[in-house]
Amino acid sequence: MCWRPGVSNKHAGSLTLRVALGFAVLTVFLVASSGVYLYLALKQEMAQRDREELAGKITLFQKAIAFVPDVASLRREPGVLTHFLIGHESLALRVRDEAGRVVVASPASLPHTATQGLPPGLVSLAGSGVDGHAWKGLAAPAALANGERVRLEVWRATHQQLALLEWYRNHLVVAGFAATLVAAALGWLLVRRSLRPLFALTRSAQAIHRHTLSQRLDAGRVPRELQGLVDSFNGVLERLDRAFAQLTDYANDLAHEMRTPLGILLGQTQVALSRERTVAEYQRVLADNAEALEGLARTVNDLLFLAKLENAQNHLSFETLDLDAEAKRVCEFFEMLAEEKNIRLVITGTLRLEADRGALRRLFNNLISNAIRYSPPGGVVQVTMEPSLPGFVVENAPANPLPDDLSAMFDRFYSRGEKGEGHGLGLPIAAAIARLHGGELRAERRGGRLGLVARFGGASASPV
Repeated sequence: MCWRPGVSNKHAGSLTLRVALGFAVLTVFLVASSGVYLYLALKQEMAQRDREELAGKITLFQKAIAFVPDVASLRREPGVLTHFLIGHESLALRVRDEAGRVVVASPASLPHTATQGLPPGLVSLAGSGVDGHAWKGLAAPAALANGERVRLEVWRATHQQLALLEWYRNHLVVAGFAATLVAAALGWLLVRRSLRPLFALTRSAQAIHRHTLSQRLDAGRVPRELQGLVDSFNGVLERLDRAFAQLTDYANDLAHEMRTPLGILLGQTQVALSRERTVAEYQRVLADNAEALEGLARTVNDLLFLAKLENAQNHLSFETLDLDAEAKRVCEFFEMLAEEKNIRLVITGTLRLEADRGALRRLFNNLISNAIRYSPPGGVVQVTMEPSLPGFVVENAPANPLPDDLSAMFDRFYSRGEKGEGHGLGLPIAAAIARLHGGELRAERRGGRLGLVARFGGASASPV
């Protein structure tokens, strides 16, 4: 059954009831099909046996009548044939001459039949007698000793067989009805028993709340058919747990990062208001506060940008770009900052790939500014296009010791400088942009230099 968003599912009904009814319908179909087959098979078998018995009697009468001198003798001594019917109450015999006159006849009320001529061979007969009983028979020609030919008719009363077939049919109906009820009941019990693991999973899932997101459903105690559901649900729990943990860390980092500048702002303001000061002193305090507020504004803006990046996949506008040209534009923007520290910016290689122009420039901006900020004076920041990734690498000689675990550089609010101008969000934003392009951003040690490798996945890349 397909579920459609916005469509009420309150009338979907019980799965147990539907499966039980399905069992019942299937049982009705199977029992009815089997009953009809068995009924028809029995009816055909009885008809076949009747025909074989009647054909045997016809053969017997043909052999017996061959010793009768003539029709008159047969009329006088019918026992020559009728004694073969002793003990066979359901059988009857009728013999006609070539003119259609009855020569020998059983006392039973047989159906009327056509009497024109003799049958060419075995001919099937059927009809109802005067008493309403149904009869079936066979007719065949026979020859007397003098060569006269007669018509033999051997009949069997079928009302008893019809009664037996009716009894058999009624019992099939009763048995089918009983089997349907039993199948429905057993189906209901079987489904209820089979759904116990699902009920247990439901109870386990209901016991999970925001304080126990680390709890997982036990996949080892469910049937194979539910393994996929359990694994998917555990995957959802894993992502929720990770998201809540990330949100908690995010809030803690934000509070920790803002506590210091807010404390400084509050302290400076309180000190400035503790006594009357000159205009120059107030201006100095306001200038310091404005600088701190600008840092807070940059932090908040970057945090908002980072949060938007998590759901920005559908808002990116991809186009084919020259990465070396975009890197050159960003380097021109930071040229004055690099000259202040006597740092040389070098771009090598060419590469074209599909990317979002704004996000790509933000990526270059964060990586190049980070490399300039944490490079020693007189160093070189090199941006190398590498089509084999596809992507690029930003290298610089680090001014400060690198952490043992380079992945820590991508944590929010991580800073490598004691009093750096950065607030520790540049690299996390750059990593998020790389992920939005189907790739990754990683840090590598390259012979005493730090390399930030930006790889773009799922994009068609080619050297220019």
